[in-house]
Order: sequence, then structure tokens, then C-alpha cells
Amino acid sequence: MNTYALALVFGALAIPALGGMWFAWRARARRDAALLDETPVPAGELIASFSGAGYVSTTLADAPLERVALPGLRYKGDADVEVHRDGVVISVTGERPVGIAAGRIIGSGTTNARIGKAVERDGLSLLRWRTGASASTPGAEARDVESSFRFNDPAEQLRFATAVAELAEPHDPTTPHHTTQEDA
Repeated sequence: MNTYALALVFGALAIPALGGMWFAWRARARRDAALLDETPVPAGELIASFSGAGYVSTTLADAPLERVALPGLRYKGDADVEVHRDGVVISVTGERPVGIAAGRIIGSGTTNARIGKAVERDGLSLLRWRTGASASTPGAEARDVESSFRFNDPAEQLRFATAVAELAEPHDPTTPHHTTQEDA
């Protein structure tokens, strides 16, 4: 078989495969767009800010190897994360900022693997939150998801977990709130 015939065979196999992947990603993006409502970007009192965090992915809480293609959170990249009293703002480089209202925040956690990244034990920080199904899409339901981040410093991970805990756990401001390593 000559080089030209071999190139035609590989092209005949590669073009449909790449086309199928493109169509599948577009279908996933359309499906998942209904999960995120148009929440205004939180602008309340800033609790903590994290610049240059590595955004890994957003996955369903019960399926850590299935990426959710939410607008603004579709692609891996550097991100600025801000935790405000009224919610969290995730700004992935090249994407529009995503606002998550404080009432949708479930908590935080750590893991070692998500779709697109595997690191040392507890090397990824998780933001657990509930999507808001879009009112314009009938039949769409809210889902629990986890957005994962890679911080350069373990102290930043702990600071992130502490800031998220202030949103996720309603507490009496007169009672001291203690965070242990197990909570983070």
C-alpha cells in the first residue's frame, strides 16, 4: 500500500471520528446549558480571593469522570475565584465569569482525581454546589455538581475550604466557628 492510499484510509477513519466528537461536545453543551440559570455575579463583601488557581473541571457529584459543560466552566484553565458573602465567582481565563449564589453552595472537599487531572492525595479542592435549572427549559432539574481547583499551596486550599464553609454552614455569628483539617 502506497503512502497516498494509507493517508486516504486514515483520513476516512479520522474525519468521522473527529466529527462525531465535535457533535457530541455540542450536544453536551446544549444539554448542560439548561442547568445554569442566569444568576447575577455576586458582589457582596469579599471573604477571600484566589488568583491563578488551576480550574480543572465541573463534574456531577456522583460521576467524577463525567464533565459537565456549563457555560463559563467548559474548559480547563487558570481561574480567579472569589468567595463573597452572597456567593462565589469563578472566572476562568477566556470565559465569562460564573456566579454561584450562596444558597446553592453545599460545601467543599478534597480529592486526588477528576476528569482531566490526577494528583497526589487530596491535591484538588472541590467546590460542591447545586445548579439552578433554567426556567426557560421545561423538565430541567437542579443537580449537585463539584467544581475542582488546583491551588499551588496547601495553605491556599485550607483558606479556600474555610471561606466556603462560611457560606455553606449557616452559623450564629456570636458562636466561634472552628475548622479542622478533617472539615477541609
